[in-house]
Amino acid sequence: MHSGLKTDSVMVMKTMLAIHDLSCHSKSSLSVVLPALSALGIDYSILPTALLSTQTDGFEGYEYIDLTQFMLDTLKHWKKLDLTLDSLYSGFLGSEQQIDIVLAALEWQEAKSKDFLTVVDPVLGDNGEPYAPVSESLIKKMQELVRHARVITPNVTEAAFLLQEPYNPALSVEEAKRWAIRLSQLGPQKVAITSVMDSIWGGVIAYDSATNETAVIKEIYTSISYPGCGDLFASILAGQLVRGVAFFEATRFASNLVSKAVRLSYEGGRERTLGVSVETIIPLLVERSQWY
Repeated sequence: MHSGLKTDSVMVMKTMLAIHDLSCHSKSSLSVVLPALSALGIDYSILPTALLSTQTDGFEGYEYIDLTQFMLDTLKHWKKLDLTLDSLYSGFLGSEQQIDIVLAALEWQEAKSKDFLTVVDPVLGDNGEPYAPVSESLIKKMQELVRHARVITPNVTEAAFLLQEPYNPALSVEEAKRWAIRLSQLGPQKVAITSVMDSIWGGVIAYDSATNETAVIKEIYTSISYPGCGDLFASILAGQLVRGVAFFEATRFASNLVSKAVRLSYEGGRERTLGVSVETIIPLLVERSQWY
């Protein structure tokens, strides 16, 4: 058991600011992140970046409301309340201004604690293509946010964008290791590149610059990809890290649980557009929260 997390058998809740969009139908972003954090025993505050009628993968004509002004007003209110948090985890950010808001929140909280944890999932694209609002200028701005993060969790497409490399869907393990090291040189101490694929497995390449160690985490490949898997991975990873779990251990557990959620969703006949079913692994997350 890690020290400082329980006192006289009563859990001391760790706090996290989760900055993501919210889809009103189908699982993705906050509708995946929040149940995972709750199951891991994390007390969270949310700063929504956008409100969508559905998640965007597989749906057309969805409604989208940009919440940039709401983010500014919320942060202003929180500063008046003098909130203190243990960590920040950011996902989809739809504009350079929203990245500036995250940087402001990060600066505000880091001034309160040198141990403040920042996990950035640089949501920029997938399968070699940028998401709709992502431009070259937004990628450059995301590089700035990455420099201020302690941990980042890009997929292979996002790693390529951040490093200004061509996208390679068949990125080798050795090249992925080199990419992880180069990403760490941008600023973050720890890097987990997700969606590294081989013919029979998919997995994560993790690198910790503090120890100069790399881990290759392999999971059996499931022949379907659900929206929300990256969000689920990063939230499970962030929730463990803020409670003191070691990086490689936390990464392995997060990878294993996402793989299990995908397999159970698929075996249960879940339609792909509905997103990954986090409900399938909630008991395992709750059990995990009792370990530390």
